[in-house]
Amino acid sequence: MKMIDVTGEIRNGMWTFGSLFPKVRIEERSGVCEGFGDYFYTEFVGMHAQVGTYLETPAHFYGFENSYLVEDIPLERLYRVSCVVLQVPKDVSDPTARIAVTREELVRAAEGVEIRPGDCIIVAVGWDRHWMDDDHFFPNSPYFTCDAMKWIIDHRPSILATDTPAWENLSDPGGFFPDFYAADILMLAPLSNLSQVTARRARITILPLKVAGCAAAPCRVVIEED
Repeated sequence: MKMIDVTGEIRNGMWTFGSLFPKVRIEERSGVCEGFGDYFYTEFVGMHAQVGTYLETPAHFYGFENSYLVEDIPLERLYRVSCVVLQVPKDVSDPTARIAVTREELVRAAEGVEIRPGDCIIVAVGWDRHWMDDDHFFPNSPYFTCDAMKWIIDHRPSILATDTPAWENLSDPGGFFPDFYAADILMLAPLSNLSQVTARRARITILPLKVAGCAAAPCRVVIEED
């Protein structure tokens, strides 16, 4: 069995959602405690639920009182979930060019592998190479066309995961999120290191922080290949 950590690293200078959320800062701290002596710790300034790789429930769209939260997700929905990895090779060398992921590309990437209801569908385009480019990682993220997202929803996945942080065309939204959340699909994004995944079918384990009252939470994510 091969285990691949596909979690994006949280570090100073990494991508952010711009002005939507605070920018996280990781700072070293120290102090002195009587009976113990010197001690050292790390402070996370501006930490929020959608830092790095995070898992999100429909409560992010419907509101905290109108859907379930991260703490309500059964472990069976997160532990060693069957997943299908769709590699959609793109030229992402130019971080200023917004690239669409189309239905035709997804169909081609899925040839020869069965997508079952309840699977986690993972779409990899290689965008994680720009993880430390805060100017472009979010605003210029590759996005799904409406037909592509409809194709995904029609396969009834339990989770949709990508290495991109923005699934809509931010300059011309297609308006597919109501259908996405109505289908009760968990959002997992953005992942990293998906180029290391060679299997088309594997298992994924998602471990969100256990924080009460959250519609989303940062998490550690591991893919297992046989």
